[in-house]
Parts: sequence; structure tokens; C-alpha cells
Amino acid sequence: MLGEQLDNPLNDEQIEELNEIISLPREEQNKKLPGFLKKLNPEQIEFLKKNQSQQCIFCSIIFGNISSYKIYEDNDFLAVLDINPANLGHVLIIPKPHLKNIYDVNLKIFEIADLICKKFKEKLNFDSTILVNNGEFAGQKIEHTVVNVIPRNKDDNINFEWERKKVDENKLKEIMNILKIEQEKKEVKKEKIVVKNVKREWLP
Repeated sequence: MLGEQLDNPLNDEQIEELNEIISLPREEQNKKLPGFLKKLNPEQIEFLKKNQSQQCIFCSIIFGNISSYKIYEDNDFLAVLDINPANLGHVLIIPKPHLKNIYDVNLKIFEIADLICKKFKEKLNFDSTILVNNGEFAGQKIEHTVVNVIPRNKDDNINFEWERKKVDENKLKEIMNILKIEQEKKEVKKEKIVVKNVKREWLP
């Protein structure tokens, strides 16, 4: 929560309101935050930017506090070259809001990844790997979602292999039932076909 830093230009009411917004689900935050920011003066907005960016390297890149090599930017996302890449050309796609998990992120992020993969193929004749570490046990080190798009070429010594486990059929069926995603079936309206009787005159 905010409010305990020295030289905080926000008043008590603003701090309380901001903390309430931060505690909301992500969708509600996105609805209420723009209205809150409109009520702040430039000094207060700058304070919030610095406060967030000090806690997260990706936020620092977005706010321009750390220089970067941009290859794409829109209102919601920034794509930059990784300065310590798996391969030269390795791109990081970063949501501009500070979103911790991939399921909070607009799926447009994968459309951008697709554009970058096509650029790899068109300009460099490279294949590509799209990688997301989602959560601590998946290797996510910073609590800000990022999608890695890595150019791949022959003998690049990048290895994503893992030890394969043996699983019996009952366990596979059990996890299938747990993870199964049911989609709503849309009812298809059957249209009645009306055949009109047409009086025909037959030639003798």
C-alpha cells in the first residue's frame, strides 16, 4: 500500500482512495484508475510513476527511466529488445499496466508476438519461440508479465527440453476432467422450409 513514503505529495484522502482502487480486481482497477489520475496534478502523477518504477524494472522501461531499444509501442504495450538476449533480436513485449499474471493481460499481446515472429521470418529468415513464465514456480522472477519472443536459428544452443514423465491412463483421464473447458453450445434455429404449391398447366 502507498502512503508511508517521505515527501509523498498525495493527501490522506487521495492515498485512501488509491489504496481502495489497488485492492479491487484488475478489471475494476482499470475502470476507476483513469478517473483518479485526472484529479492529480503533474507532481503527484510523477511521484506515482517513480514509486511504481522503483519497484519494477519493466515499469521503469515503460516510463522511460531506463533507456530501451523500442521496436513497437501502442497505448497498451511496449516491445523492446532484451539487452541480455537468448539470441540477438530477442524481444520483450511488456503490458504498460503493472499486471502480474498473463491471465490479466489483453490477448492482443499475442497478436503483437505474431507480428514479431513474422518479422523474424521475413527479415532474418529465423524461426521463433514464444515464451511466458507465469508465476514463481514457472520461473517468473519479476511480478510484471512479459512475453518473450526469441528468434531461433540452427545450432543456437537454446534448449527448452525437459525430462518426460510416465503417467498412467487413469491419471490422464482424471486431469482431463479437471482441466476440461466447456464451451456454451449455441442453439441453431431450424428454419421451416415452405414449399408452395404451384399450379402447373400441362401441355397435351
